Amino acid sequence: MDDLSRDAYAVLLPAFDKVEFTEASTSFFTAGGVASLLGSTREEYVARRMSAARQQSETPQLLLDYHDRARALAGDVLVAIDYELGGVHRLHNLGPQLPHPREVLEMKEAEVEHFGVEAARAAKSCGINFFLAPVVDLVTGSNPWLRDRTFSVDADVVSHAASAFIRGVQSQGVAATAKHFPGHPHVPADPHDSATVTVTASLEDLKPNLKCFDAAIAAGVRAIMTGPIPVDAIDPNEPSSTSAKVVAMLRGAHRFRGLIVSDDLDLPGTLRGRTVPEAAVASLKAGVDLLLLAGGPQVDEVARSIIASVHAGKLERDVVARAANAVRLLAADSALSLQAV
Repeated sequence: MDDLSRDAYAVLLPAFDKVEFTEASTSFFTAGGVASLLGSTREEYVARRMSAARQQSETPQLLLDYHDRARALAGDVLVAIDYELGGVHRLHNLGPQLPHPREVLEMKEAEVEHFGVEAARAAKSCGINFFLAPVVDLVTGSNPWLRDRTFSVDADVVSHAASAFIRGVQSQGVAATAKHFPGHPHVPADPHDSATVTVTASLEDLKPNLKCFDAAIAAGVRAIMTGPIPVDAIDPNEPSSTSAKVVAMLRGAHRFRGLIVSDDLDLPGTLRGRTVPEAAVASLKAGVDLLLLAGGPQVDEVARSIIASVHAGKLERDVVARAANAVRLLAADSALSLQAV
């Protein structure tokens, strides 16, 4: 397999809702894949809690075996989960968990940082080294998508708590991800269901949320996830995860040099009539490094589309190579922590 093909797989973050290391997992990591997300079912995601059946069947060893099998095929890998502060929490009873995000309001910064340390230690014992967390959106209006995933509309409160969590997590060598840039104060419909919803907030309205991302960047966060829908004040035509303007803002005004991760490219709010492969190529062209999508047969389809776009001159080869190398670098850095478990 040539370098371009391996790079095309390296920029993909397929989500699998089961821990079993399937033929699809073997194929992905053999082909050049570096990162995967241990996801949840739609029902678990909506409930913000894992099912009783999952909690009974999953063990630290089962999760660690997944990591070990991936590493045997691909070398240094990123195994990601959602580990939000009281929101979506994939590790369930295998790690510390807050009953609800608002519990953070009763905690001192040192306690939040300690929670991050303990969460990361629990995750490492299960072979997990990448958190798609914390959520730093300030929800000031309707937002069914982020229901029970945020804890305050005060930028200072969110900045301090999120930064403390990031420091705690990353002190253990687990990479954290601040999401969802540039903020989503009012989103009246869920991007999972609506192909037309946008963020109508003005740039002035977004300033408090952007302050939270600046705080996360100052805390050294290794990754930032872009949002799934257009932000009219920045780019009304492209969802943040496929918007060159949003990425330029993050790299430029906010001076972020870490890994940029897309939100789920399968969402109607992101696709806007495109296919997943088309959205994936658009995301890479915009400057995103790692593309989140559902696992399964479409992973190969997306990789083929990336390769074909390079050969057709529609996507620069260097863009794919830079993104792939950024993913591999984070995997190498995070792998060091797992060796000490």
